Amino acid sequence: MAEFPSKVSTRTSSPAQGAGASVSALRPDLGFVGSSLGALMLLQLLMIFNVSATVLYITAFITCSAAVEPTSLKGTRPYNQRAAASFFSCLVTIAYGVSTYFSFQAWRGAGSNAATSQMAGGYA
Repeated sequence: MAEFPSKVSTRTSSPAQGAGASVSALRPDLGFVGSSLGALMLLQLLMIFNVSATVLYITAFITCSAAVEPTSLKGTRPYNQRAAASFFSCLVTIAYGVSTYFSFQAWRGAGSNAATSQMAGGYA
């Protein structure tokens, strides 16, 4: 086993004045997006999509449920429309919530992240 050197030389440099990155220099790396690591990161965005859709459908469910007037007659057209919208938005909320849970479990079960994947062999 090699000995750790007793002296380590370090240098710190600062960027030259006016040498900042311009906005036009920021471009997406299409090679990365097409790689396996990039595809995994895009799949993670779908987990984020499911979470946001769940939150939006919960608000739709609450809004539709609050719009059903308890004094209106059951069986009338407005009552049926609002009740059906409340019921189906509740079902979709549950479906997106379950999908979010399974997506999170699948992501968590992979046991790696972008940093360990890049250190293990890059994104080729």
